[in-house]
Amino acid sequence: MKALCLTLCFALPVLAQEPPPGPPPSGGRPQRMAYDATREVTLQGTVTAVNLRNQGPGTLVTLTLQTTEKTMEVTVGPDFVLKAKGFTFAVEDAITVIGAPGQGQGITARQITRGSETLTLLDESGQPAGGPGLR
Repeated sequence: MKALCLTLCFALPVLAQEPPPGPPPSGGRPQRMAYDATREVTLQGTVTAVNLRNQGPGTLVTLTLQTTEKTMEVTVGPDFVLKAKGFTFAVEDAITVIGAPGQGQGITARQITRGSETLTLLDESGQPAGGPGLR
């Protein structure tokens, strides 16, 4: 019994430091990746796929972009942002993306231009661009 008490006395403080399992404390929303504007690139290419993935309480939109050199994933953001800005993407859209490297081999888009339309997702510091419920 004495050994059990000693074990619990030493183990409980360590266990108390670990975060509880389950959704992040930010209300279930995943934390945003930091945007590094010093690593920004501009890419031109054609959308070969529009991908929707459940993430947290919403749906994340990514695009598969074929440039002249390679195929890569472009993280656009939550679908509610596109809906609020009245913007959609389709396969074969020719786009120009300004963004910075994100997770894996892809980039996180700050701005996407298609023809004469420009979708601004993040400001130059990487914060969500304004609009109702977007900041």
